[in-house]
Amino acid sequence: MNRYFFIFIFFLFITGIEAQNIEFDENCILFQDYKTKLPVLIIKDSILYTGNPLKKETYHHTDYPDKLLHYKNFEIKGKNYLVHDGSGPVLEYRNDSIVKINNSKLFENQIGAATFVYKGEIYFFGGYGMFTYKNILTKYDLKNKDWIQVQTFGNKIPSPRSRFYSHLDHENLYVFGGDEDDPDNFPNFKKCDNVVWRLHLPTMQWHRMGSSNLNLLGKNTYIHFSANNKLYLISTDEYNKVYEIDIKKNTLKKYTEKILIKPTQIYYDNNNKEMVCVTWGSNGKYKLFKTKLNSFLAKPIYETLFLVPFYEDINVASFGFSFLFLVVIVLLAMYLVKYKKNDLKPFNGIIYKTNTNTLYYKGKSIDTLADPELRILVYLIKNTSRFISLNELNQLFENSDQKESFGAIVKRRELSMSTLLSKLSLITNIAEKELLINRKNPNDKRIKEIKLDNSFIKIK
Repeated sequence: MNRYFFIFIFFLFITGIEAQNIEFDENCILFQDYKTKLPVLIIKDSILYTGNPLKKETYHHTDYPDKLLHYKNFEIKGKNYLVHDGSGPVLEYRNDSIVKINNSKLFENQIGAATFVYKGEIYFFGGYGMFTYKNILTKYDLKNKDWIQVQTFGNKIPSPRSRFYSHLDHENLYVFGGDEDDPDNFPNFKKCDNVVWRLHLPTMQWHRMGSSNLNLLGKNTYIHFSANNKLYLISTDEYNKVYEIDIKKNTLKKYTEKILIKPTQIYYDNNNKEMVCVTWGSNGKYKLFKTKLNSFLAKPIYETLFLVPFYEDINVASFGFSFLFLVVIVLLAMYLVKYKKNDLKPFNGIIYKTNTNTLYYKGKSIDTLADPELRILVYLIKNTSRFISLNELNQLFENSDQKESFGAIVKRRELSMSTLLSKLSLITNIAEKELLINRKNPNDKRIKEIKLDNSFIKIK
């Protein structure tokens, strides 16, 4: 009897291993079901495996654009949301089914963006689309089921980029590396510099942190994930190239691998302290791989600082020149304050206070603008960093309760724009043609674009 018992146990063991060693083509999506805490693997959008070990399950889904391979997984209040890499369509994974929950089209406007969840909302920063690199921040409004752009602040902000590295640490988002536009070699791209940026999410303020000791300017590409409040980078081109970044402690460690893998998708299971990934095999097939993080990492090869403050990069000569220049500026400012008080004129323009959503001119509130005019002006103020197509303003005049033709919306938009410019000209004594900067879209000359001349606008 014992003999048959051991044969039975051995059979179960063998079948379990076989279930875990499923081989498949790369066309798949891997994520963690936040309800069960188990891995979910969908192959070619049609075959569903779940559990530990993986088991084939019945699978249902509604129609959605593009392949699931191009979707990213997010957890909000215990629910799984799948969002297209370029933003737009949002899906929900519900009990072995995938349901499309919004009507957004396939934008493909922020491919390779940094994606994260903050205060129960999905955010995209940067990315590539429509032949341009982006440095905008957008978020998905779960209530209205639509995407909106979020304004950020800072004297300096990251350059537009795609396929870069990011790490969310509570209220701070860190970004560095990636690809950016190469104006001298269009349409090719170049690697971004080693500057590390921090976005403080409560204030949406950008900070330039320093220069990274990790040189990512080469041809190697890395897949990254966060675990235990650290960021890990694993090379997808070479074995034994793994980096651990601890931003709080400002340390950078390079590791070799105890187990050699080339992952294409990865997530970290916080419950089991495991990294779960899809990895490439030497036979050209892919399979699911799981291991404890400490079982994957060998001893560190070296350890150094991750961030180098900018002042350490400045040589003595340039520092001396900069100091002398600063002294001259301070002395000049003191002279102006003391002898030229009467010549220093106050700001002669419109001030927009974001906390109260109010406009002021020379200390007095502007209350002569109608609601459509105010909507246009506030939208232009919040997007002074970029050109806006006229059709983009149509969204400000759409009424979900009352269906209107495109022509009717355009007519209302043009009328409101005309009266707005007329009123602003009367308030500021600036000619209407000087209030806006006009241009034709560089990629499509048929599209007219505008932006406010921000010389007469201040945001507080």
